[in-house]
Amino acid sequence: MPKAFLNLGGGLLIAAQVVFGPPVVAQDNTVVTPLLPMNRPPGETVFQDGMNVAPLARATIFVRDIEESLKLYRDILGLKPMFDNYWKGSGINAIMGTDGLELRATVLMAGASVQGNLGIYQLHNDETMPAAPQQTSDTRTGDFAIVFPTNDIYRLTAEIEASGYPIVSPPVPLIQRDEYAEQPVEMMFRDPDGVLVNLVQAGVLK
Repeated sequence: MPKAFLNLGGGLLIAAQVVFGPPVVAQDNTVVTPLLPMNRPPGETVFQDGMNVAPLARATIFVRDIEESLKLYRDILGLKPMFDNYWKGSGINAIMGTDGLELRATVLMAGASVQGNLGIYQLHNDETMPAAPQQTSDTRTGDFAIVFPTNDIYRLTAEIEASGYPIVSPPVPLIQRDEYAEQPVEMMFRDPDGVLVNLVQAGVLK
């Protein structure tokens, strides 16, 4: 039987290391169903001297429609799944502070790294689904942004715009630097749930 590490105290689904196979049932009635083979990158969490926490493992967003989110993060931005699991039972509800909900949890990575990844989670059986987000073309207090370095910002911007995502800013240099032959540039847009996504491209020195 595949092994599942179901101690949720280590962070929401940080230990959802379930290899591809049949559903795993824990003693507390938690059921984990892998939807894709596990693709955990090599490496381990490293705590640096003097720090209370390790470098950020991932940001996680709870989305309205995980398949719509994957069209952006997986298909356009090119992130690769680390794992994709379906959770139900008392364990997952305990960490989320919910009752009777189920969760699909997909974690995506840009390369083989245990840090800096993105979780996309969708709640099921949720009767409190919020209204569609206001997709503004500016930044508002309370927003947060997911930031990705890229070396292909202009092609990605064209594809993002063609796909209908609200553009907050096309690629622009924040500061003109004389030492650069090509200026560093950034662009920003909103994902299907209104989350800001910031793409950053390094410049080329003279």
